[in-house]
Amino acid sequence: MKPRRVVSSAVQKRGIVVTLALLGFMFLVCVLAVGCNLGGDGDRRLEFVSSVRLNSAGQTEIAVVVRNVGDVLFSGDEEIEGRGEVFNSSEQLLARFSQRAVGRLAVEEEATIAVWQGTLEPDTYLMRWTTPSHGGVELQFTLLKRFGVLEVGTVREIKLAPDPTDSS
Repeated sequence: MKPRRVVSSAVQKRGIVVTLALLGFMFLVCVLAVGCNLGGDGDRRLEFVSSVRLNSAGQTEIAVVVRNVGDVLFSGDEEIEGRGEVFNSSEQLLARFSQRAVGRLAVEEEATIAVWQGTLEPDTYLMRWTTPSHGGVELQFTLLKRFGVLEVGTVREIKLAPDPTDSS
């Protein structure tokens, strides 16, 4: 007959404590994974900014820049269907331009995605850049002629929120 091993109650309690500690640690890791969107889609937000300048040829140049303000890589796998329009002070449409796709953008990375250039006279203008699912930006600006030289006057940028009815 073999002698029985007797496990002390202290050893049994230590085993239970270790098991509970491991279960607690695993629970904490799961909560953090869900809270930090590990393995999930994360926050996929893009923000658009714009600028206006006169280039060396004397043309007005409007640039649209996109920035990944989400907390995950923007993989560039979706089409943004961005559309820009330029209007004068009489609300006459002067130009349209577009960009369907954005490449990969790391968090906080930005890229110029559209540039429009053309000849504009002194006036007040509005450029509106919109996307269905990521919002857009409006750029209000004036062009002035001082001493025979065209220059950019007042510039105001307004962020446009995404369309809440868009389901993409």
